[in-house]
Amino acid sequence: MLHSMTGYGRGESIGHKCVVSIELRSVNNRYCDVIMRNNRGYMAWDEEIKKSIQKRLIRGKIFCNLHIEEINSNGGLSKLDAEAVKNYANLLGEIKKYAGIDEPIKLNHLLGNSNIFLQPSKEDLEVLKKLAFEALENAIKELADMRSDEGKKLSLDIVERMSNMQEKVEEIEKLSVNNSSKQFEKLKTRVDELLRNRIEPGKLDHELAILSDKLNITEECVRLKSHIKQFLTYIEIDEPVGKRLDFLLQEINRESNTIASKSNENGIAHIIVEMKNQIESVREQVQNVV
Repeated sequence: MLHSMTGYGRGESIGHKCVVSIELRSVNNRYCDVIMRNNRGYMAWDEEIKKSIQKRLIRGKIFCNLHIEEINSNGGLSKLDAEAVKNYANLLGEIKKYAGIDEPIKLNHLLGNSNIFLQPSKEDLEVLKKLAFEALENAIKELADMRSDEGKKLSLDIVERMSNMQEKVEEIEKLSVNNSSKQFEKLKTRVDELLRNRIEPGKLDHELAILSDKLNITEECVRLKSHIKQFLTYIEIDEPVGKRLDFLLQEINRESNTIASKSNENGIAHIIVEMKNQIESVREQVQNVV
């Protein structure tokens, strides 16, 4: 079954000192591109988190927001480095002086520098990491479930459209019965009018037979049905198939163009226009498939 690339998932894990939450938001992308954002600057985990996401979600541009909120200030993770606060305040004063800025130093100017806080202990970091990956697991599951649900809806619509195309190909086959012989007679009549027997009839018939055979669309119809059948088979596979579906749509579109260029039947031309509209609609949906 297909899986959509768009979705949202959130996970939360609560410890003694803090609450760790992770939000994942996924949009379309050819590859799996993970963009990390966190409010506490624990960059050491970023690559590990990215790899966990990429292993599970395969495709999509995924925004990962890691948020750590302390439960209380007493015995929490953040401990103020008094010396660092003084040094940073002095530095801001020097910057003001040299830049000619009169604005007073405010609390938010100081809080913008994470270096004024002492780093958590090794034990606290280990607990934090454990909480973060618990939250990540829940967020990935929720996102994957949403992508799966969206994929089921996409599948139903795509199957309906592809089944409709199958019917259109069968209509084309019915209209194209004896198409070569009809084209042969039309060409022969027209050429006879132009040449008025200046060429041997047998040779003329042979050349016209070759030309009319080139207008036969049987092979294109066979390939179209084969591509559509394979497309419907891929939809049922529980693995990433978006790229394969996109390639098959290109082939279906190519065969449709060939039929349109070879056939002089108005009925077939109208069917091809309808098919190409369906192909375009399915292509837009396939762009959102993992």
